[in-house]
Amino acid sequence: MKFMMKIKLIRMKRNRVMWKTLNLFWTILMFGQGGISQIAGNDSIISNSAMSSTYLRTIEIEPHPFILPIAKASVRGSYPIELSYSKTTHIIFPSKIQDFDAGSDVVIATVPEKLLNVLRVKSDAKGFSGETNMTVFTDDGGLFSFLIRYNDNPEVFNINISNNIAADNQATHSLGIGQSSNNSPNTYLMEEGGYLEQSLIASSLEVLVRKDFIRQLGARKSDMNVLLKGIFLDENNVLYLKLNMKNKSLMPYQIDFIKVFVRDKNHIKRMAAQDNEISVLMDYPMSITHLNGLQNLEKVIAIPNCTLADGKTMEIEIYEKAGGRHLKFQLGNDTLLKVKRL
Repeated sequence: MKFMMKIKLIRMKRNRVMWKTLNLFWTILMFGQGGISQIAGNDSIISNSAMSSTYLRTIEIEPHPFILPIAKASVRGSYPIELSYSKTTHIIFPSKIQDFDAGSDVVIATVPEKLLNVLRVKSDAKGFSGETNMTVFTDDGGLFSFLIRYNDNPEVFNINISNNIAADNQATHSLGIGQSSNNSPNTYLMEEGGYLEQSLIASSLEVLVRKDFIRQLGARKSDMNVLLKGIFLDENNVLYLKLNMKNKSLMPYQIDFIKVFVRDKNHIKRMAAQDNEISVLMDYPMSITHLNGLQNLEKVIAIPNCTLADGKTMEIEIYEKAGGRHLKFQLGNDTLLKVKRL
């Protein structure tokens, strides 16, 4: 009797194993023939071959009507960099760094006090293994991703992202992924709201063709002149300052950066001056920052709309790169109130 029961138990176990094997084989067959291929399109970064390469991977990813693939066009690429414990890497961005985040504490990143578009990066540990990442956000809406590995002696110590645009475009086109941050339509996120790059450019182009109506307000230094020619306001509550720059000398002039401040009128004489920097949303045309000798240039500065309290003035500052011909001039509420609608 006991012997017969043992035989029955053995048969039951064999049947269970057989059914499990058949079930597993059927699952592999279904998924291998494209059971998931309907979920992920041809432009998905999840390939069908990867899904059906092993039955374990196939069993983990079950068909579901609400799974959305990540399309290649939505992916932004990452820059590979190597960090050292004893050496510092400098990364120069197209605009001011707004924020940054590293995937591991072994990455040390700092922004110099007076170089707001430069990131200093190094490793906090000798010879860390594996790979980590870092993401940098700039105030023009840019997002830049980096994949980081350790190297005692990196080959590259200084990287200028602005000079990498052509290579970015070529690589993204070849890979079929999204364009790099400094060449795609960005949304500018400020306290005042969101500003679209296309809208800022369109309004700046309109400002350039508008008639000048402000005279004799500007600055001059060493045969380098700047004059305010007009103030305009668009429907998005963005203020546009139209500037005319003249280089009356034979010495070329290279614009380093432009800043706008709200300051006390008598800030030189007062002990506790309060400076409030206003974010420059755009200076247009962005690609032209060089004036040859005896050359003129029209610039449009876009800033969030603002008015001035009593005792305050707005100051426009234009700095020469590797030079001393810095231009500064002030305007008050009486000038701002002359603003015209676009």
